[in-house]
Amino acid sequence: MRPVASALVPVDLTVDPAAVPAPAGGAAPGARGIRGAGRAWGWFLGAAALVVASYYLLPDGLPRDAAYVAVGLAAVVAIECGVRANRPSQAWPWHLLATGTMVWSVGDALGSWFSDVLGADGFPTVADPVYLAGYPVMAVGLLLFIRGRRSVRDTAGLLDSAILAVALGVLAWVLLARPTLDLFRDSAAAAAVAAAYPVADIVLVGLLIRLVTTPGGRSRSFRFLVAAMALLAVGDALTTGLRLTTWDASGAIDFLWLLSYALTGVAALHPSMVSMTEASRVEPVRFSRLRLASLAGAAVVAPVVLAVQAALGLRLDLWAVVVGSVALSGLVVARMKLSLDLISTANAEREAARVALAHQAAHDSLTGLPNRAQAVFLMRGALSRAQRSGAVVGVLFVDLDGFKQVNDTLGHAAGDEVLVVAGARMQEAVRDGDVVARFGGDEFVVLVEPVDEEASAVAVAERLVRVLSEPVVLGSGREVSIGASVGVAVALDGTVDPERLLAEADVAVYRAKLAGRGRVEVFDTSLRQELDRRQGLQDALLAAIAAGDLELRHEPVVDLRAGRVAGYEAKVSWPRPGADELTRDAILPVAERTELVCELDAWALRTAARQAASIPAGSRPALVEVPVSVRHLRRRRVVTDVAAALAAAELDPARLVLVVGASDVVADVTALAHLGELRSLGVMVCVEGFGTHEAPTDRWALLPVDLVRLDAEALARGPMRSSMLLRLTVETAHTFGWQVVAAGVTTADQLAALTEMGCRYAQGPMPRRTLAALAATTDRGSAAPTTVV
Repeated sequence: MRPVASALVPVDLTVDPAAVPAPAGGAAPGARGIRGAGRAWGWFLGAAALVVASYYLLPDGLPRDAAYVAVGLAAVVAIECGVRANRPSQAWPWHLLATGTMVWSVGDALGSWFSDVLGADGFPTVADPVYLAGYPVMAVGLLLFIRGRRSVRDTAGLLDSAILAVALGVLAWVLLARPTLDLFRDSAAAAAVAAAYPVADIVLVGLLIRLVTTPGGRSRSFRFLVAAMALLAVGDALTTGLRLTTWDASGAIDFLWLLSYALTGVAALHPSMVSMTEASRVEPVRFSRLRLASLAGAAVVAPVVLAVQAALGLRLDLWAVVVGSVALSGLVVARMKLSLDLISTANAEREAARVALAHQAAHDSLTGLPNRAQAVFLMRGALSRAQRSGAVVGVLFVDLDGFKQVNDTLGHAAGDEVLVVAGARMQEAVRDGDVVARFGGDEFVVLVEPVDEEASAVAVAERLVRVLSEPVVLGSGREVSIGASVGVAVALDGTVDPERLLAEADVAVYRAKLAGRGRVEVFDTSLRQELDRRQGLQDALLAAIAAGDLELRHEPVVDLRAGRVAGYEAKVSWPRPGADELTRDAILPVAERTELVCELDAWALRTAARQAASIPAGSRPALVEVPVSVRHLRRRRVVTDVAAALAAAELDPARLVLVVGASDVVADVTALAHLGELRSLGVMVCVEGFGTHEAPTDRWALLPVDLVRLDAEALARGPMRSSMLLRLTVETAHTFGWQVVAAGVTTADQLAALTEMGCRYAQGPMPRRTLAALAATTDRGSAAPTTVV
């Protein structure tokens, strides 16, 4: 019954029949202060709907006015109860909504009193200033909601809201405000008050649009509040429009304001009201088709209004249209500029991301130095330039000495510090224009370009050895010492391939390490012959794998408790026609320098699994041991290679034992992780090198293994039966829950001593007579065990 721009009829009311409870302070957002508050919104909505439905059944006059005011006051109580029950992080916006609703309810009561009790009529009345005072209070409440939900500055949303608000303002002026001023042209006060209503509604609608366009969740409370404010604006606009037609129909649309009051109370009672004042996470603005269509329509409102008025012969609102057009044009231009700025920023960020990704792809993440791929690329360019100019290009292969010990004793974090320091020192030691790259692990490469002669490259290499031998002080304050071995390879005419040049430098650094480390070696004729020989072996080995020319040599593994062969170790052997047969130990130095060793291991796994699967189930020997190189173990493919071999042979995983070196894997996180995955397949893992001075006894417990193998040298340290160190090693393994395999066993005395110590398995090139003696020694007084060789 709000008298919007009307001199004829008293105005609407709304209300609440209860005292407003004070909000509780200091509680966490979302806490429940009133029992059953989670369902209160439903009861309130139902009760309000019942009152609205029965409103028009009441007699016109005071009965309806009392019901109207009661609904408004009930909304005030509901808002404050919702704040007390749900305890949002910011309560002030809700308190302002309650205050604005209370002000309007007071206006409703005053209007009813003057109209129905005093019988007074006219416009404006005492109720009108009260009504108008409620609009800024509600506007500030909506503004606080917008600020609470906005986590970052949203200029785009602000401009979009302003465009829509200006367009609606133009329509409101043409359809409502200006006709209202004409209606009350005889009274300046009445005209001012009447025009203030649509202006206030436009402000509320503009803030409502801004609230809707602000990023954030669309909870039930949010939807209820938006619906309440929209119904309020629609009711005001309809009332003003109907009054301009001199049709007193305000009572017919009272239900719109009643529903607005009710939904405001429901919005506050619903538990999701706590999210209304919580900042939303930043999300990209989605420029939907609806948003685009709304903005496009708003942009043409002013000229369309002018065209319609001209076509119908109506009075032209020229200045209103001009002002509106200028405002809309300015806002649209600002919006376009913002969009262009956003596009430019996005393009710049995309370009920066592309550059960053390109840098990451070409550089080592730890040291920031170029990686292997980038180094090869730079070498290819240097060799191309040298081929045209006749310049000399040098490559230095730098391998840090003592780095593994730092990793093993101090951990990988310390190792990373050493690598960073080493990279920085090398960059300072080389000449301007030279490039330092990290190949991986503790290997670095320096591209020296150009050099006048081989001696210049050697001078740089010697300087690197010198600076890298200086102690490194870690962040913890501890001082560690490393060194470097450097291999030098020189391209005199630029015709050599980068990979060949790297291989030459690699061979040179290998010789530097063999010669005592901490020195420089230059690739020369003898090394070229060695490289050619190694390359020839690699090519021939690859062909032998493809042709199936390799063989497996088997070494028995004896179960000392049962006195019989429990399995065998299958090692690769390469019988070369017209040349000496190469054992696995002879093949590894060639194969392990490339990924060829992975192919070698994969072939051995497939062949050994197939041979083991051909032995009938329950027969002996049951177990098959297959050595796996550490380079293969560091690759992800080792898991798939083992799984593929088992699947192809249909071999029970429990019959396969993978043999790895303890010193190779104990400090290698990747290798240890792959061992864990292999054990999860069901295979067993045996670590060799256990019991020697190189074994990392302080980290044995970390190894994911099932068996440990005593090195052959542990059996050659003196009389077997009196070896306390050997006994201690076996007992230590048992403490960790591991079975022990002794390697290199050749005599019956060794078997007897190992049996006495509690060693479970023995392995070695044992002849039949040794196994026969084993049977007589390990099972006296019982049926003789079966001996299989």
